[in-house]
Amino acid sequence: MGITRFAQNELARLSYEVSGPEDAPVVVLLHATLLDRQSLSPMQERLAASWRVILPDARGHGGSTGVSGRSFTVSEMATDLYAVLEAAGALSQPVVLIGHGQGAITALEFARIRPDLARKLVLIEPDALSLLDGETGEEIAHSREAARGASRAASDAVYKGLTDRALDFYLGRRWGQDWKSGLAKPRVAAIRRHAASLSASLDALDRYHILPAELQGMSVPMLVIAAESTPPAEQRIALKLREQIPHSEMLVAAELPLGAPFRMLNIVDYIENWIG
Repeated sequence: MGITRFAQNELARLSYEVSGPEDAPVVVLLHATLLDRQSLSPMQERLAASWRVILPDARGHGGSTGVSGRSFTVSEMATDLYAVLEAAGALSQPVVLIGHGQGAITALEFARIRPDLARKLVLIEPDALSLLDGETGEEIAHSREAARGASRAASDAVYKGLTDRALDFYLGRRWGQDWKSGLAKPRVAAIRRHAASLSASLDALDRYHILPAELQGMSVPMLVIAAESTPPAEQRIALKLREQIPHSEMLVAAELPLGAPFRMLNIVDYIENWIG
């Protein structure tokens, strides 16, 4: 792992680390909600021999500024990423962005507002239920509202200080009600530390909007990844992005266990080959 560094975006202090050769092309790894940059370490270790790898912690996660009682937007997540790239001296050439969950939506928004700085995107289980608003199919609408209901229940539990209940609502839908049993204690402890950011993160993702015309006008090559084990709402989000973004392709894996796609060597191999 690299040395922890810090960038500043207005009041937000953002932690990140950099590894790999200084003169190599840049790839940025963006983690999912409730995780942190260490969840991306298998991908980092694979790429650091030939890429300059930048791993930020999102607001409220890892070593970055906490967000308890605050609100923010996906656009601010994207400007956080810009601040990190600026601090790391990585704005001289377009970068590859690999994002998981919330990180995938951050990458998508960054490419929307700064397409000149995005070389390729890998979007793994992109997580913004608002992308399904307007979908009229009964099955899609049901899965969207079930997911939104779980997110609202999780946010309410956070507000009441019921951390374990909030995590069960949010992660139980994604990873199963016995989600803790498959994780090491340090990782469970890290997830609990990040729980204070859950309400703000979910609110930002639920308020995110990008027009179909904007998606159809994007020219950055994208790889969208989901799994047969991905919840139905997130599967549909991935498929919708694949359908609407012209220069995109989709990979459907058998599973992405406990939200840890970088533990799957075949996924890591595929991503490494795709980004070139």
